[in-house]
Amino acid sequence: MDIISKSIKSIHKNKITVIAITAFAVALCCIFAFVGNSSEPVEVISDVASEENVSTALLSGEAIYIDGEFVAALNNKTDAEEAIKTVLDARISALSLNANAENSFVNKIEIVSGEYSENTFVDKVKAISLLSGETVYDYTDKTLAVKLSVSSVINVSENVVLEHNTKTVYTDSMRNGAKKVVTKGYDGEGKEIYRVVSVDGIETERTFVTLEVTTEPVDEVIRVGARSNGSNVASLNKFIKPYDGTVTSYVGPRWGRTHNGLDISKQGCHGDPVVAAYGGTVVRADVYNGYGNCVIIDHGDGVETLYAHLSAFSVKVGDVVSTGAEIGKIGSTGVSTGPHLHFEVHVDGEIVNPLIFVDYD
Repeated sequence: MDIISKSIKSIHKNKITVIAITAFAVALCCIFAFVGNSSEPVEVISDVASEENVSTALLSGEAIYIDGEFVAALNNKTDAEEAIKTVLDARISALSLNANAENSFVNKIEIVSGEYSENTFVDKVKAISLLSGETVYDYTDKTLAVKLSVSSVINVSENVVLEHNTKTVYTDSMRNGAKKVVTKGYDGEGKEIYRVVSVDGIETERTFVTLEVTTEPVDEVIRVGARSNGSNVASLNKFIKPYDGTVTSYVGPRWGRTHNGLDISKQGCHGDPVVAAYGGTVVRADVYNGYGNCVIIDHGDGVETLYAHLSAFSVKVGDVVSTGAEIGKIGSTGVSTGPHLHFEVHVDGEIVNPLIFVDYD
């Protein structure tokens, strides 16, 4: 009887175990089926923040843009400006550009304040390296479609020769075909100034700015005869007074030396006009030793008149003037004791008394 009772208890116990195992298996199947059919992701908790969360953290800074391309952000504007200047100075040196020229990048370079992702920030040294190569890189070391170029603007000068002109004056005071150089011509010297623009050391533009004259050219004046006979046409008796004043000093000895002309003056004469005593060609109009501002007119056939101590010129070398034309203003330039006109007449290089040709009472 005891044996039968024990057998029944053992069978009952095993039955319960089987049922428990079967129930556990069914439960596991339900769990896996639920997980497989669920559209919601299973959240995985980690102590390490995702890369996406790190990159979206924003910080205030200054970003460098080149031709619209974002390069990197820096903590402050000073670092950004110094990085760009360091790169520019290095380019100037590498291209052997003149440091005194107006050197700048051709590219549009902007420094923009704003909020930028933390992982876009670099220090000044890194920013310089991103901009210093043949190509430009961004903060991820990705190549950008940008090439930095340097523009250089500077004024340069070139020495030039200023060629003189030759003026020919035809006169019937000389026989036909005869020639005489009245004023020897000389070339002048000067500097032409140009504004030169270059990009990466290659000249792209040159614009004329101005001419700086070092030495003025002197025009050559040649008198050519147009007379068919040997008569002298220099009608000295037709000379007029170069200035209507009073003669204060005549030709002859004065103060231990010879005075070669007439001094003509009157009260308040400074600035009064001086006129040509006869028509001819101006062969001198400049400062002439003790004469000060001086005009000499060649009337042909070896006759010249001289007008000295002028305060101003009304003619220049090469001008052809008629009798009575204004040639300057009364003054006191050169060796002079006061405003007056010093007037001389030369014939074949010799001093003659102007009173022979001009009537001063």
